Amino acid sequence: MATGLQVALDRISVSRAVDLTREVAEHVDWIEVGTSLIKAHGMPAVAAVVAAAGTTPVLADTKTADDAVTEVEMCHAAGARAMSVLALAPDETLRACAARAHELGMEVLVDLLATGAERFDGLLAEFSGSAHLVWASHIGKDQQRQGAVDHALDRLTERATGHRLALAGGLGREDVAALAGSHLNLRVIVGSAITKAPDPAATAAEFRRLLTAEPPAAPSLREATDDD
Repeated sequence: MATGLQVALDRISVSRAVDLTREVAEHVDWIEVGTSLIKAHGMPAVAAVVAAAGTTPVLADTKTADDAVTEVEMCHAAGARAMSVLALAPDETLRACAARAHELGMEVLVDLLATGAERFDGLLAEFSGSAHLVWASHIGKDQQRQGAVDHALDRLTERATGHRLALAGGLGREDVAALAGSHLNLRVIVGSAITKAPDPAATAAEFRRLLTAEPPAAPSLREATDDD
């Protein structure tokens, strides 16, 4: 089965992010403070979500591209248990990010946005022993607006057998249901299909049931159409 559900909080106010966190925390495995939320409100937004999340870990989606040690330490100081770095960042940045995060006991999500196969293969080889890294296939918002989204999960898992993986970008109920049992180390990242649903907590709970292949306890909820 899939290993976890992560909800992404983005393009909302800090107060709304805090309210959503309190609603869904018990139904998800990770809460993500999205890039635009961090850019608009800084590390205080991360700290506010951490305070509302209780025991549910928080990831700061910084998409770090430079000065990795500084950004890892900022996220750690705010209480985040994980942060993200761009796979397209310089090798020195990725190494520094992985090393400092490991020292602080943090996880790093490596965002594969626009990353080619050759670059991905090279990174997998270099960081093959880094168990605290998660490799995230990400279809960006601008790409989603141009048409159909193809995460190519089969090709991803074939290249990265034995690694921890994540999928992000435009995922809704049908996608989540189709992913059940697809990969033992797969984290599914869902945005507005949960956060814009009429009942985010019930929707998150339903998505988690789908991921664990358990039958839903209630009829499917109406989903939002603007997925992250």
